[in-house]
Amino acid sequence: MKVKVPALIQDPQTLSRKGLPPLEHLTFEEPFLLDGPVCRRIAVLDLDEGTGELRPGARLRRTGGKAPCTYEIADETEITARDFIQVNAFATVRATLQLFEEADALGREVRWAFDGPQLLVVPQAGEWANAFYERESRSLQFFYFTTNGGRVFTALSQDVLAHETAHAVLDGIAPDLYNCLTPQSLALHEAVADLTALLVATRTRKLNSQLLRQTKGSLCGPNALSRMAEQFGFERHRGARHELRSLWNERHLDPTDLTLDEDGEPRFAGGVEPHELSLVMTGALYRVLVRLHEEYTAERGAEKGISKVSASGYGLFRAREHFKRLLLRALDYLPPGEVTFADYGRAILAADKASHPGESLGRDELVAELVRRHVVADPAELDVATDFEAQETKDVDLETLATSDWAAYEFANRHRRFLGIPEAVHFRVRPRLDVCKAYYLGGNESTLIRELLFKVSWDREESNPPGHHLTRKRQITVGTTLAIDWRTRRVRALLRSAAAAAPPGADAQTGERDALLVHMLAEGLLLLDPAAGTASAYLARAELSGQLMRVRASGRMLHLAREI
Repeated sequence: MKVKVPALIQDPQTLSRKGLPPLEHLTFEEPFLLDGPVCRRIAVLDLDEGTGELRPGARLRRTGGKAPCTYEIADETEITARDFIQVNAFATVRATLQLFEEADALGREVRWAFDGPQLLVVPQAGEWANAFYERESRSLQFFYFTTNGGRVFTALSQDVLAHETAHAVLDGIAPDLYNCLTPQSLALHEAVADLTALLVATRTRKLNSQLLRQTKGSLCGPNALSRMAEQFGFERHRGARHELRSLWNERHLDPTDLTLDEDGEPRFAGGVEPHELSLVMTGALYRVLVRLHEEYTAERGAEKGISKVSASGYGLFRAREHFKRLLLRALDYLPPGEVTFADYGRAILAADKASHPGESLGRDELVAELVRRHVVADPAELDVATDFEAQETKDVDLETLATSDWAAYEFANRHRRFLGIPEAVHFRVRPRLDVCKAYYLGGNESTLIRELLFKVSWDREESNPPGHHLTRKRQITVGTTLAIDWRTRRVRALLRSAAAAAPPGADAQTGERDALLVHMLAEGLLLLDPAAGTASAYLARAELSGQLMRVRASGRMLHLAREI
């Protein structure tokens, strides 16, 4: 079944200020559709915020012939009406999911991190200036808050909807991040969510056309793409800022540089708060998008009779598709367990080398940005092994390796050194992924390449900071990702996380985990005694076994906006 649905292209206030037409209409193919809207993997549940009862959902209007179905909306200009909010939320969540699953991105259907087929979308969960994804309730929850101008609905913001959907999708791809204690792991969740919102925005033609006309074909500086959740940020900051977060920034991890940016914000973002810390990675990657756009625009502009603005439109199309592959494919290559920005950087470089082996456009800029922002001290720290022949994979039966847990365990146990698994430790082999992705290897024609993604993880112990009523030790998860070309048996990428590669006690992020743990305790964000109360939407929890502790559900802290 096909369905055609309306979606807002930006926040209502921003649309009014910029004089943009508010809507675009999106078309999707689904096995089935129901009132709600509801499809196979997404269900909009409009709950009454007072009683908790389920309100009627938008009714599906079936059409005969080849015309797509629609949902009944009394008036598409009444964007704060319940029927429009329901359908708008469905449209943007579905479009964001589709972005990840495209043939030249992940090339497969994403699995949720929870049991059950559908992600539940609650477009009006109550009154609160926030929105969040929660694995435990299998839901995205969007709230509204009241200002002098009336109610502001987070479910009417394309940025907010795409951001929260990205949290749910990333949780399915890299579920360990939801239980991580490394600040950069949690910040990576925020960074991917913001950059996904950016990618969704770059597909909005009306928005992009106006932006490029206003900026004369440039993505530099604060603009409609680099500003995240403009109306939400404007209202929360009482007009002092025009966005919730800005991707055009100079945030870094150099503690010796305490200078302020033009907005009076500290450029050093080396704390433990995930939202602030994420700006280092989003700032670096947005500069990569700018560089890609400049290069593709110049390529088009070299043709006779092409204006700069026209060339910049073509450049944005090429840049966003390149950036999508760079950003999203890296998630498959990310090692399981605790990870750092450098781990993600290596995964991006590995994925992009596979996508664009004959050119380094984007990779050089990323390396330079991560060094400039003190994510790494030296470019050599981002080196990653890709596209090589290995004796361990040369004659392996990939069909059996993909389908047999026993064969996968035996392979990992036999090749511990190759995979970086310490001797005598117990390890877990994750479900293997047999995927086909479209690659553009030096031309406009795509080539399907099949690969096996093999991930293995193990636990290690480290000391907790003294005091604070904590156990003596805590446990974290680390691991390795191996990507094998199905046809050639060559290793496409082999990535071991920084925490897995570091000798015991020498992991540079141990002190950062200490700091985050102390911060969570000080702010009441960690439930040490599960019997002491019911976990709220904010609280992580500690599982205790003697003098060993494991933190769970730290991803609960990743609301749209921090409240602390």
